Amino acid sequence: MSRHVRHVRLDVVLRLRELAEESARVELMTALNGHMRAIEAHHHATEKLSRQAAAMTDVQNGGGPADDLIAAARSLVVAGRLRDEVGQRVDAAADALLDARSRLAEARQRREVVERLRGRIMTEERLAADRRAGAEANEMASARHAWRLITEADR
Repeated sequence: MSRHVRHVRLDVVLRLRELAEESARVELMTALNGHMRAIEAHHHATEKLSRQAAAMTDVQNGGGPADDLIAAARSLVVAGRLRDEVGQRVDAAADALLDARSRLAEARQRREVVERLRGRIMTEERLAADRRAGAEANEMASARHAWRLITEADR
């Protein structure tokens, strides 16, 4: 495989790795936004539950009709279920966030591997070029030396 083809292939692979990393970064941001929205919804559900608990206490202390107490108790149960459901969404969003973070770390590592490989190949090629240049310089010096010896012997 020619040097140029190898560089083109590595550049293509590196670009694909960079695109995969960028995609993973976007997924992480999406997961982070989803997690933040779930936390906000959980906060609102907790506030609603607190308001319903306070309303229940007011009805109990107020000595109102039993229908009001039953309605307050039902509202409290519904608010508690809502908070529990939203809590499950927070857990799911946290799991999605951790998964997205792992995918980004993996994509970053894959890109770094290709970058290191490309750097090693470039270093090897540079060293090989230096060796060839050194060998050519030695060959020229040897030829000049031999020519000098020949011209001196002819005198």
